Amino acid sequence: MKITKFFALLCAAATLSVVGCETNNGTDEPDNSGGNKPGKETIELDAKRTVTTGEEVVFTVKTASGEDVTAESKIHLKADGSVVENPFVSEVDGKFEFYATYGTKISKVITVSVVPEIPTLPEDDQPENLAFNHHVLLVDHTGTDCGFCPNMMAAINEVAAMPGYHEKFYEAMAHTYNTDDPAYSHAAEIVKSHYRSLINGYPTATFNFYHPTPARYYADDVKSQIDALWKADGADAGVAASVTGGNTMVVVSASVKAKVAGDYCITAWLLEDGIYAVQNGTKDERYYTHNNAVRSLASTDRIYGFSLGTIEAGQSKSYEMTMDINTNAGWKPENLKVLVIASALNKSKRYEVVNMTVCPVNQSVNYDYKK
Repeated sequence: MKITKFFALLCAAATLSVVGCETNNGTDEPDNSGGNKPGKETIELDAKRTVTTGEEVVFTVKTASGEDVTAESKIHLKADGSVVENPFVSEVDGKFEFYATYGTKISKVITVSVVPEIPTLPEDDQPENLAFNHHVLLVDHTGTDCGFCPNMMAAINEVAAMPGYHEKFYEAMAHTYNTDDPAYSHAAEIVKSHYRSLINGYPTATFNFYHPTPARYYADDVKSQIDALWKADGADAGVAASVTGGNTMVVVSASVKAKVAGDYCITAWLLEDGIYAVQNGTKDERYYTHNNAVRSLASTDRIYGFSLGTIEAGQSKSYEMTMDINTNAGWKPENLKVLVIASALNKSKRYEVVNMTVCPVNQSVNYDYKK
């Protein structure tokens, strides 16, 4: 039986492990087979992750020391181990898994999504503007069987209702307390695993990727955490996005425009609204409809997502990502939206959230400039 550790929520600062963001390859599933371990001489397979039908997928293979060994390597389809041409071209859409071999070395598997078309980003109507509204990422670790969790929901709602406050943060609900929760997902478990050292009970609210102090379920505590992170003078970067999708997949085009030069990453989380489930701990039926539930992640190997490399001040870089829609699990495509999150390497050599945006499926959002 799971015990709610209500007094343990007053957590001390904790240190999380440091892992760099995924390069343009990454993996769609965590490598539990040994794979490439830090400090072990390995090879890394790299390719553009999302392409259109008929577009070339160009692979590169490098050793851990950075030596390019593409010419001496072989690229294999994971499905049958067959060797494919480099570049690889598919005239049909779908997801293809590849790995590389170089002598006795084998890379991690990467997934390339071949899609009919990639959504077009909105035109930047203020190319010289670098004043972006700043948004903090709040993740509420919760569940429908958790008796204390309505207290955190109420605290977040109270803060969101404060004048000017809901524009300061976006909330994502990671339902992991009980697996029979209709809002539960494997993706939410991956999000929880990133913050694990901060989660000593339910509910817990965590902020950005590496803010070391979670919030207790009081509005003043949630507000103080947001105040500590929110930048009144604007974010270090802005995020624009365009999303298309149907019943099986969403395709995301995203762009990060830097106010401050840095090493940036990009990722996307698929969120669902309108999930009905009776919530333990309250008879208030307003809490029986669950919104912003984490359903899928563009990168499941590393929470930061995909590397954009260095972006100089005033410059922007774009990236395309895909996420599957699991309608067999009861997800409703019409209730889905995408949270696009940009992070940058901070002084502690950790990737910290710098800004984000929410984009409904089959819509676009431009950079959120300060008025």
